[in-house]
Amino acid sequence: MQTVIPEPHQVIWADAVEPIPGPGEVLLRPLAVGICGSDLHVLEGQHPFVRYPVYPGHEVAAEVVALGPGVEAEWLGARVALEPSLTCGCCNACRSGRYNICENLKVMGFQAAGAMAERFVSPVRNLHRLPPGLSPEAGALVEPLAVAVHAVTLTSVAGRRVAVLGAGPIGLLVAQVAQVYGATEVSLIEPSPTRRARAEALGLAAQPQAADRYEVLFECVGHERALEAAIKSACKGAQIVVVGVYGQPTCISAGLIQDWELGLKGSLMYTYHDYCEALRLLAQQKVDVTSLVTHRFALEQVAEAFKTAQQRDQALKVLLLG
Repeated sequence: MQTVIPEPHQVIWADAVEPIPGPGEVLLRPLAVGICGSDLHVLEGQHPFVRYPVYPGHEVAAEVVALGPGVEAEWLGARVALEPSLTCGCCNACRSGRYNICENLKVMGFQAAGAMAERFVSPVRNLHRLPPGLSPEAGALVEPLAVAVHAVTLTSVAGRRVAVLGAGPIGLLVAQVAQVYGATEVSLIEPSPTRRARAEALGLAAQPQAADRYEVLFECVGHERALEAAIKSACKGAQIVVVGVYGQPTCISAGLIQDWELGLKGSLMYTYHDYCEALRLLAQQKVDVTSLVTHRFALEQVAEAFKTAQQRDQALKVLLLG
């Protein structure tokens, strides 16, 4: 059985043949799989980089249950986090180590089959062993934490005033990572009172709109209004990192970007080093990921789980548990 989004606005738990791992691959049993904003974009027909049907699942902790040819026996039974990037290894980006922007990038759960299934296959090179004692729920959130790590390390936040626009899971993780990395002030800008309350429960300062100007800003919403608010809340010479995924073209105040010499940079996914850093932060309990989980469902309850996740003001992180 596996989850399928055959077309926008439809998600089903469907029959499937159990996959067989090929050379360099392993068969995995998912332990916990997260539903993220990009999965909802797919369901709602707003993801710009997929073709239907889509087989979702990219935030995952899993157990290795079978090995393909050439895989070392020590992997059998390992508990792992999945890095879902499938890259060519040949383009300029891959050769320079920036394989997150591979010219031929495919991502498990979007352009390739993902982990919302009874069993799924992955290249063994895409697996990261979970530290001892780390729960499967925390393991499933290594992926979004790596997104946050990558975004924050694209610029310097140490000693700077930082704003994070959007208190969804990515925004909350970005804010925590920015604190760990020495920002003097981190403000979450979030209009939803419910999400502001969740941010404050994590010890983060949250407000409905910007009350100051900031030296570094992270746009974690994926909406034109949020990006415009980031531009207008920036100090001259500030850095703006765009983390949110956009499904529509945008109009922004380009004149301010020019006149204030603002830096505008995109952030896509992560690399191996970001995953390693995310695992380190979790092992050392520097970042709280499990408090983001608001709802849990069994794998076969995918339709109900996605419906719950669409209630964005109430659901923060929805997990499917194997």
